[in-house]
Amino acid sequence: MEEYCIAVGADDFYLTIIIVILTLLVILLLQYLFKKSLVFKGDPFIRNLFFTLITFLGMMLVIFSLPISSDSKQIIVSAIGIIVGATVALSSTTFVSNGMSGIMVRLIKPFNVGDYIRSGEIFGRVTDKTILYTRIQSEDRDLITVPNLKIMSNPLTTIRSSGTIISTNVSLGYDICRQDIETALLKAADEAGLEDPFVHVLELGDFSVTYKVGGLLKETKALLTDRSNFKKEVLDSLHRMDIEIVSPTFMNQRVMNNGKRFIPPLPEKKENEEEFRPDRDYIPEVSTEEIIFDKAIEAEMLEKARKTLEYFDNKKAKVEKQISCLPEESAEIQQNNWSSIKDRLGNIEQIVEALEKAPEPGEMESSPEGLLHSKVLEHLSSIMDSILEDYNQMVKIMESESCEIEDKKSYGLSESKESVSENDVN
Repeated sequence: MEEYCIAVGADDFYLTIIIVILTLLVILLLQYLFKKSLVFKGDPFIRNLFFTLITFLGMMLVIFSLPISSDSKQIIVSAIGIIVGATVALSSTTFVSNGMSGIMVRLIKPFNVGDYIRSGEIFGRVTDKTILYTRIQSEDRDLITVPNLKIMSNPLTTIRSSGTIISTNVSLGYDICRQDIETALLKAADEAGLEDPFVHVLELGDFSVTYKVGGLLKETKALLTDRSNFKKEVLDSLHRMDIEIVSPTFMNQRVMNNGKRFIPPLPEKKENEEEFRPDRDYIPEVSTEEIIFDKAIEAEMLEKARKTLEYFDNKKAKVEKQISCLPEESAEIQQNNWSSIKDRLGNIEQIVEALEKAPEPGEMESSPEGLLHSKVLEHLSSIMDSILEDYNQMVKIMESESCEIEDKKSYGLSESKESVSENDVN
């Protein structure tokens, strides 16, 4: 009788063992597929959530397959439910709130890695997003960890990568002609490279008029420097037009000559000597933003690289099919071009893996490792730009051939390389 019971028990455990093995195989298979297809590679939270759900499902199947009575199974499931419920209940309210806020951030996607954002008094570029917190690199190059609850509880400003309005205010006296002021301010905005410049009168004060001048800055990568340069241009433009920038209530204890103008004199220019402008003639090897937001730039570049790999991985079958329907001579040329693109995509994948495993470099301006890290990122960016340029050229050539190719818009491609990188890859 005992031998019979033991035999029956062993047979019943076979199903449980099979379920455990299948669960492990499914997890390993998903890990392989995620790695090959680059799905969620830059977002470990979603990938880990998949594995957690599969593990939980496998555990429940194991419980229901155990050779025990239904009452015992129900007790085990109830115990698991109590443990999970107690864990959630005993967890701090802040922890749960941050987790829910993190889920909301991922659902509505108010910003991406590398974007400039402002939340309350915090301003900087996003370097990392997790389920509990968002890490921001400030203007002082410091890393600020902000709980997601705080981000979602305060008004959030995201500076769009497609461009933003920069402006500055200046108050001038009533004795200065408004048309002259507007001319000088509009010229300053134009010199600063702003598009669609404007001048608004904000306030007619008791002693002065407050003007606001601004325009559209299309490229936001060097936002801090561009804001500073814009204010410099406003200052220089007003001085060049002999407009005094002082408040009408300005008082000075010194005795000044009648008609004294408070405008700094222009530097004397010698013959055959070009004017030296420190803000224009001196171009540092590393820009201010590259030093301040180095970690944010790296995170943004890695994110773009992952999306580039994912984008072309999805396009692989379609491109090869379209190449196959081209004339033989043209197909051979485009196949070589496509092979070159795939080789460079392989280089991107290797660089991304190396950067993800590499330790954080030292100070960019003083560390050889930091400078090398910066050069690697520049190389990565140049590879992605060359791939997009060659791919656009391939699309144009294939469209001109007799083979019926889908319209360029079906690729999601637009006419400019910039729109390709922003709309398609990113």
